[in-house]
Amino acid sequence: MTALTGPHRTALIEATVAEFADAGYEGASLNRIIRAAGLSKSSFYHAAGSKAELFDVVVRALVDDVLHAWTPPDPVSFETPAFWARVDETLANFGALAADAPLGMLGRIFYLPAGEGAARAEVLAAVRGWVAAVLRAGRAVGAVHADLPVELQTAAVFGLLRGIDEWALSAAGDPEAAAAAPGILLRRLLGTS
Repeated sequence: MTALTGPHRTALIEATVAEFADAGYEGASLNRIIRAAGLSKSSFYHAAGSKAELFDVVVRALVDDVLHAWTPPDPVSFETPAFWARVDETLANFGALAADAPLGMLGRIFYLPAGEGAARAEVLAAVRGWVAAVLRAGRAVGAVHADLPVELQTAAVFGLLRGIDEWALSAAGDPEAAAAAPGILLRRLLGTS
């Protein structure tokens, strides 16, 4: 399966997310997903041959839906004396998507212990690359410390954002704290003033 299209797209995505979120990756049942999506087994297996393939295609579909609603700003746009205001604006714009179904569904399954599927690995690599480019822009305007290697800063920021994201998605997550935390913690970790 390379893309989810057609009349059963939404039903298949919703059934897949619900099953993986409820049963975990290992415990997820393709039969329950097929039944919940209202598909015949032959139709399903014509489109996807395995749990791993289904997981990847659903992650890709949800990422595409998120990117349809929100486009990450060009890292060059952060090369401004107002770097931190630009960071805050970007975090707020992305945070506004939290109530949208695609991002919420993606969050429910993205961090499941499932090994590194191709789609998830691609998303993580793209986000890490974008974070590194934004950090380089911040360093160029003196808003981000340049006393550590940018690769180390990227790893730290990436880990911090992922940790906040996982916490926000957990039952203990506080939406208001989760919205404010990235900007506060990033300034303390990286800021020059």
